[in-house]
Amino acid sequence: MAKLTIMVATTTIAVGTSSLAVRADEVPRYDVAKSCKVDVQAYQGNENRAGCMTDEQNGRTTLVAQWTQFTPDSRSRCTKIVGDAAGPQSYVELLTCLQMAKDVKTLPK
Repeated sequence: MAKLTIMVATTTIAVGTSSLAVRADEVPRYDVAKSCKVDVQAYQGNENRAGCMTDEQNGRTTLVAQWTQFTPDSRSRCTKIVGDAAGPQSYVELLTCLQMAKDVKTLPK
């Protein structure tokens, strides 16, 4: 029974790790309606929701176009930071994180 438990735990860890690696190779999917709803509640006004949704859609479009220009390490790190399910997820914030990581790496030494 202990061997079975160890095998299941090992398999679960291996599958979970490989799925994280795959996720870092693709632009993640976020529920931006949820994060825009939080923004609307904070700033009051339907025009903010429409603007937020447009910004997020444009952010995702830009991410899809530029995704391979960012290093796998930056994509993984920023996806973990911005993709926390407990907080609002945002393509705009993910794009900003990736652009900042890229800028830091290109600074002259």
